[in-house]
Amino acid sequence: MADHESALDDAPSEFLAGIANSGGRCDGQAVVPDGDHYLCWCSCGEWRIQAPDQAEGLRLARLHTGSATH
Repeated sequence: MADHESALDDAPSEFLAGIANSGGRCDGQAVVPDGDHYLCWCSCGEWRIQAPDQAEGLRLARLHTGSATH
């Protein structure tokens, strides 16, 4: 099992249901391939960036939500 949980492991309907039922501002982040980079955004509407790869996008998403310290 992985060291951390990832919404990438959820089916789309499970992911959306989790966002709808949690009630917080930063309920869901997306890291989606777009050509040679990844588009990253948060359900709060205040965070939208590009990352060079998926790992960096996930790292930045964790920083955004405060679930990582660096």
